[in-house]
Amino acid sequence: MNLLLFLLFLFFTFEFTKKRCLNDKVEAFNKAVFITGCDSGFGHLLAKRLDSKRISVELDVTQDDSVTKAFECVKDHLRSSGAKLWAVVNNAGVQRGFSLEISETKDFKDCMEVNAFGPMRVTKAFLPLLKETKGRIVNVTSLSARIAVREVMPYSMSKFAAGAFNDCLRQEMSSWGISVVSIEPELFKTPLTNVENLIINLNHIVSNLPNSVLWDYGKEYFKAFEKFMIAFTRCASPNVELVVNDLEAAVIQKYPDNHYKPRRNLFFRFILFCFEIFPSNIQDIFLNIVLFFLGLPKPKPTKAIG
Repeated sequence: MNLLLFLLFLFFTFEFTKKRCLNDKVEAFNKAVFITGCDSGFGHLLAKRLDSKRISVELDVTQDDSVTKAFECVKDHLRSSGAKLWAVVNNAGVQRGFSLEISETKDFKDCMEVNAFGPMRVTKAFLPLLKETKGRIVNVTSLSARIAVREVMPYSMSKFAAGAFNDCLRQEMSSWGISVVSIEPELFKTPLTNVENLIINLNHIVSNLPNSVLWDYGKEYFKAFEKFMIAFTRCASPNVELVVNDLEAAVIQKYPDNHYKPRRNLFFRFILFCFEIFPSNIQDIFLNIVLFFLGLPKPKPTKAIG
């Protein structure tokens, strides 16, 4: 019993102890960081935090040619400045679609291309530069890479893939001395959680749904679903600095964690920790309760006339 309590104590105090005792930073001189998706959100804030000497590189992470051009541009800049590439932060991400029937196939493809294949393309292209410095690869995944939520199925599916990519890559890169880190934020206020954009996306999808699906769900379902999305996005934490702090730590600390899980407070961290170790049937019950209180409607099939 005493051993169990001791192990639990170590588990819950390890993160605090590590931050206090193993928080040495790498020498920043002549080190460059390449960040994708830094025009807004976490990536933009991280770029501002790390350095004011920034250059913009045009990049579409879904296109091989664009990634190759970005790599050549970065390599030329490094050569002329004398700097070395220390870290790649794969931050670019999109949210498309909702549940399976309230999504288009394109929503799944878009999420996979940006959120899963994007980090793979960028990482593979920039590996030669990272091998020279034994630097860092930081992948922004999500809580949705650990907990599947049906109302963001395409997004969650792509983030599960991104999480698997991160963990496989971490094992592979250990041979090269390159650290691979995953940042797994919960729900924070970013452009991805902008309710106006979500409603526009919903209305576009609904306008193209077949009549059979519209009848299955009922005409009032989608009005109620809009209200649910408003309630859901209101739950997003505005304290995005928590995520940026972990991103910065992943880039500049000598001994970064494998996974950073930015949470709004200790209570929320504890609840999510417990949730992750629950069996799936308990997780489903818990999620259904939470979604019920947020107002997720149930389908009410329209009765056929005649």
